Amino acid sequence: MRGERPQGALLRERTLTSVFWILAVNVARAGLLFLVPWVIAWLGGPTEMGLAQLAWGVYAVALPVVSLGTRAAVLQRQELSQSYLSSVFVVNLAMGALTGAMLALGAPWIAGIGDGDPRLVTVLRWMGAVCFVFSLTVVQSSLLARRLEFRFLSLANIAGSVAGGAAGGAAALLGARLGAVGAAVAAYLAVSTTLLWIAGRWRPTLAFVPSEALSAVRFGVTASMASFAFNFSLQLERFLFSALFGQAALGLYGAARNVNRDTLRNLMKISDEVLMPGLSALQSDLAGARAYYLKAMRYEFLAFAPIALFIAVFAREIVLLVYGLEWLEVVPLVRMLTPLVLFTITRHTVGAVFLSQGRPEVQLRWSLLMVVLVAAYTLAGAPWGLFGAVAAVSTLEVVGWVISHRWANRLLELPFRRFLANLRTPLGAALLFGAGLYLLKSVTAAGAAGPSWPVLAVWAAGAVPLYAAVVHVLDAELSRSFWRTLADVLRSAAAGRGRAA
Repeated sequence: MRGERPQGALLRERTLTSVFWILAVNVARAGLLFLVPWVIAWLGGPTEMGLAQLAWGVYAVALPVVSLGTRAAVLQRQELSQSYLSSVFVVNLAMGALTGAMLALGAPWIAGIGDGDPRLVTVLRWMGAVCFVFSLTVVQSSLLARRLEFRFLSLANIAGSVAGGAAGGAAALLGARLGAVGAAVAAYLAVSTTLLWIAGRWRPTLAFVPSEALSAVRFGVTASMASFAFNFSLQLERFLFSALFGQAALGLYGAARNVNRDTLRNLMKISDEVLMPGLSALQSDLAGARAYYLKAMRYEFLAFAPIALFIAVFAREIVLLVYGLEWLEVVPLVRMLTPLVLFTITRHTVGAVFLSQGRPEVQLRWSLLMVVLVAAYTLAGAPWGLFGAVAAVSTLEVVGWVISHRWANRLLELPFRRFLANLRTPLGAALLFGAGLYLLKSVTAAGAAGPSWPVLAVWAAGAVPLYAAVVHVLDAELSRSFWRTLADVLRSAAAGRGRAA
């Protein structure tokens, strides 16, 4: 990669290996986060799906409070000591206990958004206890990520996802439909925590130093507030839709998110995990950081944009196969979420830029702005009902997309014109691919005899060479580079090059 400093070759090698393992873990995690809502949808209905969406939303908002941004502090700090890490560990334990207590005490009030359902109160209290378990993993997972040892990190999370999916599915089948959310999270954390402690090769000591803890918290609290605000902005839609349209409407929206937005966002965590340590390693080489960032975004858009458009074209078939005929109202919501998914492919990377450059206060300002914007989008579309609100959130997000990237680009001294040019070919290829796929489907009257998994699989298999051809025609060099990098990822993983940094 051009512009890298001398250790760039090693960074590239470890990044390639990391991509494979992070992809593996996020496929497993996405499967878990898809499986439990899917079982709830089949066994229950939109109302129970809506309550499950609220539970997921509260848990997602609580996690940044537990970590208090110390993960970013561990990744970004140049030198680490045992006393520093032990002090961070104690801070995380304290925040885990505090967050759990707050969730337990505030569960009845939070459940009021979901019409005070007592089952939601029980699940929220259970998740309060789970938050403490999560606090045990922050330092261990941060150290593995810092060393780019994503093979061990991923295997622990894959095992946890399998356990969580099994526990959540079993709980739902036994009748505890909302309890499936808590069971899945608890099983996931129990297994992954145990394995992370085995793989992490670090143990805390009694060397708690207040000044070290304060140093981590000083950096981390701003990052944590930013992460909290950002997660809150992502979950705010759920809370507002519940308040404005009711639990059944939230359930329909949750089912739509589950098909494309949430599943793909979990896969996009690849660059969340890799970009932060990678950009941190290039703090003193701004040209190298720019090249690393641009290449990562370009490849990520090449990989995920066609998936989003394939889901949009075959939304009806996918919804019928996944949820059944009674969930057909979800189809237009899935399609309307497509612009938001495309914006998210690049927008979610800006947090890594802010933190890697040691600017958590910029991330905080951006996250707070996102809360305001999401509320504004939702309220702007609310007069037209659920579909109007989803349409507004999805299309008006262009405002937040432009602002967030301008702020991130400024830190990397990256001109916005160059940033847009970097995405021109991937975006053009994705749109041409989507249009071509839609025309082919229309001409062949696909799905006229009713949807089926084998037919959908054939279309998915045929879509790959179609997309590859479109990319190659638009930019043959980019096409060859993308496929070479993908082959390098597979070779690096097969060779097991997960050495410590």
